Amino acid sequence: MTTPSTSPTSLDPEVRPNGSEAPRRRPTRTILAVIGAAAVVGIALGAAIGPQHQTVSASTAGDAGLADRIRSLPGSLDSFRSLSVAEIGPDGAVFAGLGDADPGAPGAPTADTVFELGSITKTFTGALFAEAIERGEVSADDALAEHLPELEGTPAGDVTLASLSQHTSGLPGLGATAADAAVTGVLLNENPYATTTTEQLIADAAVAPVDPDQGSLYSNFAVSLLGTALVEAADAGDYATLLEERITGPLGMDDTVVAATADEVPADAVPGFLINGVRAPRWSGEGYLPAGSSTFTTAADLALWAQANLDGTAPGAAALEPTAPMGEGTEIGWGWITSPSFSGEGLQTWHNGGTAGFRTMLTLDREAGTAFLALSNTAAPADYIAMSYASGAPIPAVDAPTATVAWGVFGLALLLGLIVLLRSFRVKALLPSVSDLIWATFGLLLLWHSGPWFAVGGWLWGLALAPALAAIGVLVLRASRTPLPFLPRRRAWLWWPVAVIGAALAVGVTFLW
Repeated sequence: MTTPSTSPTSLDPEVRPNGSEAPRRRPTRTILAVIGAAAVVGIALGAAIGPQHQTVSASTAGDAGLADRIRSLPGSLDSFRSLSVAEIGPDGAVFAGLGDADPGAPGAPTADTVFELGSITKTFTGALFAEAIERGEVSADDALAEHLPELEGTPAGDVTLASLSQHTSGLPGLGATAADAAVTGVLLNENPYATTTTEQLIADAAVAPVDPDQGSLYSNFAVSLLGTALVEAADAGDYATLLEERITGPLGMDDTVVAATADEVPADAVPGFLINGVRAPRWSGEGYLPAGSSTFTTAADLALWAQANLDGTAPGAAALEPTAPMGEGTEIGWGWITSPSFSGEGLQTWHNGGTAGFRTMLTLDREAGTAFLALSNTAAPADYIAMSYASGAPIPAVDAPTATVAWGVFGLALLLGLIVLLRSFRVKALLPSVSDLIWATFGLLLLWHSGPWFAVGGWLWGLALAPALAAIGVLVLRASRTPLPFLPRRRAWLWWPVAVIGAALAVGVTFLW
């Protein structure tokens, strides 16, 4: 029997049977096929199920001229999914919808499409405050404890109703319960307001710190306490009832509701989305209703609100008048903010809003008797649409630091994938490759959450996925020809902590969804 002069063809022919080193061989056709297939499958999977590049599609509803004006604004509509906008003037409102609001029901939003409103709700609460003053139910200088006696003897009980509306009370932005839930809400993509009932809101106020030197600090907590006090002063039962009786009912805003519980969320409300295209959680919760935690409305209803404030027929229209400074060149009334116009001419009276997956903007030119509103169901600021519409300034692109980080995350994910692929050709045991794959998974999860989805689609995620898929294919081929041990002969102790750290990071990133 003769001994073959060469070893059988192998994916990893580093050592000949006699122990001498052999020159490295070029990848075989099988390996090239595996890499090619992995690239195709990875990119296809990324495009099909990966993060989405959100931008306004060609779908249009309502006034074509207004839609064209929005589409022709300088800058980019990237990061927006759909927009519901309206021009309001003395002769009424003109509406337009752009983009596909709901992937499950393609089509542009109409004037009656339901969006989450966010903090524009504070203008309702401000109007209720002005109305309650006119009715003699409260005074601007009343201490909070006069209407919420549970707070008697506490620092929060001593603050005035006016200071609550002006964001100068010294209270923090959120009560303790909501502040704790806000952290987990961001990490787990959950509703941070669900656990704060009206009773819990008052309990949080009873132990809340008050800093008299704090100055102006935007506070959902303060406005929610104001709204709760107004409900008690009017003996209305709850905020939803007071809002319907004094604002939405008289103005015919029939599609505007507040959701104290998840069951009260309108079934036809469009979904909201995070920047990466993941659906945002619905916000509901009783305690923060006066601040806008879970208000739902339409462009048509919000236009009624704008028109009534412009012509003075809105209940509590005195809320529009500034009562205190709020930063340089800016003043605040009861909820409404007044500042220089985006156009640079005159003043605008406005408020914006935001929830997990929605951004909104309403701005009034009281002198001209006109208004503009924009509702969006992504986290891209609707303020930019109003600003560009009024001034002609470009809609700002994603800022350079954010873009740099996002593309850097893609580079990291791709690098981790390439490392596991290159090492798979020469690895002698499975544990190092398992560790490499865990780290590649971490990179892919981080990319899913924080990649450049403001500019590209999920195919880029698939491109980063492809090397890891190819590495798995190479390892399967190698194991099918020459079984690989699980533990390496040397430094096995090193790979266990490396794998554990990578797994911990991967699990941690998953919470960011």
